Amino acid sequence: MSENPRKSQKKYWILFTVLLLLAAALILPPLINLNRYQRRIADAISNGLGRPVHLSSVTLRLLPRPGLELSDFIVDEDPAFGAEPTLRAQNVDASIRLSSLWRGRLEIGRISLDQPSLNLVRNSEDRWNIGTVLLQASRIPNAPTAQRRASSAPRFPYIEASNARVNFKFGNEKKPFSLLNADFAMWLNNPDEWRIRLEAQPARTDLDLDLSDTGLLRVEGSLHRASVLGSMPIDLQTEWSNAPLGQMGRLLLGKDTGWRGDLQVNGSIKGDLYNPEFKTRVQIAGMHRQEFTPLDAFNVDATCQGQYRHALHSLDGLTCLWPIGGGHLLLTGGIPNVEQLSPAFNLQVQNVPATFGLSILRLFHDGFASSTQVSGTMQGSLEYASLPAKTLIGGFVIDGLTLHVPNTDAPFVLPALHIATPQAASAPRRVKKPHSVTPVPALLHLDSANVALGGEAPLAVSGDFTRQGFVLHFNGDASIERLRPLVAGFGVLHQSVSALAPQGSANLNLTIHGPWLPQTSSLDNPAPTAVTEGTLRLAHTEFQANFLPEPVEIVSAQAALTNTQIVWNPAAVVFHKMPLALSVTMPLVCSAASCVSVFSLSTPDLDAAGLQSALLGAGEHGELLQQILARLDRNKVQWPPLTGTVRAGSFALGSLVLRDASASLHIEGRQIQFTSIDAHALNGILHATGSVDAAGSTPRYSFDTQLLHANAAAVSGLWHDVPPAPPSLAGIVSASAKVDLSGYSADNLAQSARGTFHWDWTQGALGLAPAALTHFDHWSADGVIKNTQLVLDHSQVTRGPLKEPVSGTISFDRKLNLTVASQDEETHVAKVVGQHAPSP
Repeated sequence: MSENPRKSQKKYWILFTVLLLLAAALILPPLINLNRYQRRIADAISNGLGRPVHLSSVTLRLLPRPGLELSDFIVDEDPAFGAEPTLRAQNVDASIRLSSLWRGRLEIGRISLDQPSLNLVRNSEDRWNIGTVLLQASRIPNAPTAQRRASSAPRFPYIEASNARVNFKFGNEKKPFSLLNADFAMWLNNPDEWRIRLEAQPARTDLDLDLSDTGLLRVEGSLHRASVLGSMPIDLQTEWSNAPLGQMGRLLLGKDTGWRGDLQVNGSIKGDLYNPEFKTRVQIAGMHRQEFTPLDAFNVDATCQGQYRHALHSLDGLTCLWPIGGGHLLLTGGIPNVEQLSPAFNLQVQNVPATFGLSILRLFHDGFASSTQVSGTMQGSLEYASLPAKTLIGGFVIDGLTLHVPNTDAPFVLPALHIATPQAASAPRRVKKPHSVTPVPALLHLDSANVALGGEAPLAVSGDFTRQGFVLHFNGDASIERLRPLVAGFGVLHQSVSALAPQGSANLNLTIHGPWLPQTSSLDNPAPTAVTEGTLRLAHTEFQANFLPEPVEIVSAQAALTNTQIVWNPAAVVFHKMPLALSVTMPLVCSAASCVSVFSLSTPDLDAAGLQSALLGAGEHGELLQQILARLDRNKVQWPPLTGTVRAGSFALGSLVLRDASASLHIEGRQIQFTSIDAHALNGILHATGSVDAAGSTPRYSFDTQLLHANAAAVSGLWHDVPPAPPSLAGIVSASAKVDLSGYSADNLAQSARGTFHWDWTQGALGLAPAALTHFDHWSADGVIKNTQLVLDHSQVTRGPLKEPVSGTISFDRKLNLTVASQDEETHVAKVVGQHAPSP
């Protein structure tokens, strides 16, 4: 069946008409010149805003929907607020409501601004430039934006802006705060209510601040018509999300405060524009210092409410509640003048767990009491007023405070601690404190509290707290058993007390002070978070150092602590059955490259075997270099850097006794450097330098020794108890030797000995044949030390005018194999073998 020709023609006409309209929509707008209406359009917008408006051109657009495109859109500023335009937009799109054309009236349905720049200005009269715009809009009767049918009143357009920038100015001064990438929308929801929606990123123009680190600000709500601007009702919901706490400090204060965490703020603002009431909830997740992250997460979740009064510039009825465990912190008060920052607050502390206070301290100090648990509650209140003068009055009490410290059988139970302002303190402090601590006006004072720690007298604790830091005083007695885990848990005197045995007692007169926030430090100059000053006395305890094979018994010791060092002097100790008088100066502030302690040690009697056992872990029976303790791992245990002197009334090297001996030495790692050794020996004077290196599998020794004006008879006395009887010796001997040895036992040392020697023996007698060695005027000798013997390289004995060379060897076990060549008879050889004589 064929199609009706009339219907076909109708379809063609419809298609032709559509194509014609499309062509007209594409071709006609550029041909239609609306610039002659430019002034009328600008005046119409100006009447709606109450500000002069300027346009550079107007273009008609028919697709996708009819509208006007405005170029270089500028809204002038009210002269009362400055000369810079209020609003600039390069392109503005105004869509026309087609339904309004049937009534012979032009209505704008939507106004879209692309990348506009808006200046919000407050003048010296405390008025905002946006206020006159809002008031002007409030006076114009409009129908709701979403009303479908046109009426006698024009419908309010839907106003939107994308990628906008909002600047803030006080008078002619432009502030660094801005809102960037702002998306804004405004429409009339009903005849008396405008709805607004804003989403933007806060920024500062004077800082290099990444926008992704400032969070996202959202505002949504309503404004209502009013005859007076200040009476305009508002109802706004606000949210600031994804805001890092550290960047918020830079944004609001212009500097990084050092705090980190994720900030979330939600709030509402209701009431009159000039007297709004607000409610807000502030949440901070994972709050911590930038230098470290505490072991336990610290979170903040508080709500606040109050009312702002524009006429007085005051913040009234401020109430902030922070629930904590089974209690809370409640802050009430207000700010009579916000511009002068003159607050008056009252802080109520109600049943707040003591763990909260410990968590606060851990925010300021890394690892503070990391394994310690506390129980108890805090109660009290503080009142702060800034007018007529800044005053803080009040305090709080910590009841039932119990410390659960690791490695203790019973917890530490403390009496009630009273912390109050100096005006409200119950009693003045009476704790003796070092003169080096400069007094600072305290905001809060901890009344003296007595804590029983197993000593003869309780330990009195008191303190002061300022804005910058804290000062704590400790005075009294404690048992080492109770003191040791306590100081280890809180990081106080840890190095001085942690290595002590449980037995014994301590007397403390100490002051600990420091800043709340860590100070600036570097790797070479670390800044301590707290400084301990005063005196510490120990009695009847033991000190176990990891570099010593056995503990040091402390009979009594006193330490003086300053902000730079600890000085132990005097200290009476017993080590390896040797009574010692000791003093040690230990630096607290030193570079990473060097941190050397200085010591002085004196004892009436010292034995080389005991010293070897003490320093290197040799045998326990006093034998010289017999065996190393199997439990001492020499490759891992290191001596700390030490420099000092050792003095002994007598120092026994086997049967050789040194009198008035002193040595200056430096110890570090597993090495000992003897810069000087001085003593009286064999009725002569001994001087030596040397070193001990125990870093390898066996210790190595190197010494350079001089013996001056020694008595040969005294030399023979070294073997008075070794059969057969030594020969009689006479004369004066001066000798020097450079020798390297290694090992622990005497055999090891003898086998490894290598070096050189020299002696000068005057008016001597060896008591052996031949006659050349029986009596002589001078015998000089040079040689080497090797293969457990002295080998004479250049040796000559002088008797009157006769000079006769001597060659041969002297073994370490006193066997002589010497040859004397007589000048009268060169072939005559006097050979003495098997007789015993000591080596000078």
